[in-house]
Amino acid sequence: MNDVLLPAVLLAIKPDEKLLTPQNRFRMGFGKPKFPDDISATTTLAQLVGPDSWYTFHLLQLDDSFLTEPVEKWPDHPAFQTSAAHILAINVINDCAERGVKLSADFTASAKSEEHYQNVLQVVEQDRNMKSNLRKRSLEPL
Repeated sequence: MNDVLLPAVLLAIKPDEKLLTPQNRFRMGFGKPKFPDDISATTTLAQLVGPDSWYTFHLLQLDDSFLTEPVEKWPDHPAFQTSAAHILAINVINDCAERGVKLSADFTASAKSEEHYQNVLQVVEQDRNMKSNLRKRSLEPL
């Protein structure tokens, strides 16, 4: 399935009513999304479309009228332009980078010299690599 088919796939599963909560999640409500078990390097975005894709449109208050147009015409469509502007205005946080900055800031005050600071960071990094992260399941090769 080609990602150019994404709008058709999305429109084919459009619910009759706006989704007020995510549907396909672990636990109740706003947990992490459930993804298919058979995702591989050949999986396309269109294969991952589901009801929660429409929840995203509702949550971000995006006008979906551009989806009925050919993809080539989207850049000129007012609904697409407005939706793109809303998406670009969202602040994104890189949690991994934020954790690195926090870790660095926590040990800056305790370091007596730059060399001591670098040694402390290396020990912390080595310790983090040795202990498994219990929140992540081990990834199997694709």
